[in-house]
Amino acid sequence: MQALKFLVIVMAILILGGMGLLAYGLATRLDSGGAVFEAIELPLPPGCTIAGTEVSENRLVLRFDGLAERGCQQVVVVDMTTGRILGQVRGVPPSE
Repeated sequence: MQALKFLVIVMAILILGGMGLLAYGLATRLDSGGAVFEAIELPLPPGCTIAGTEVSENRLVLRFDGLAERGCQQVVVVDMTTGRILGQVRGVPPSE
């Protein structure tokens, strides 16, 4: 009977310890897995506005609107993990 009590106590300690390690592992992954970066500066010509945003996986897609002559017609893709600009697509007025 003593051995059974000892076994139950040891198993309870192992279960609690395992749950504690699981909670710690989840908390550290959620903390480091979140997109944490400082504010990024995205130069935008005067008169341009943000027309829309979309999140796709770890990327933020920004669509700007305004006069093409000012460089407003563009789409910018930002990596949300690092805050780095991955690319830009700019619309230009047709040349005559």
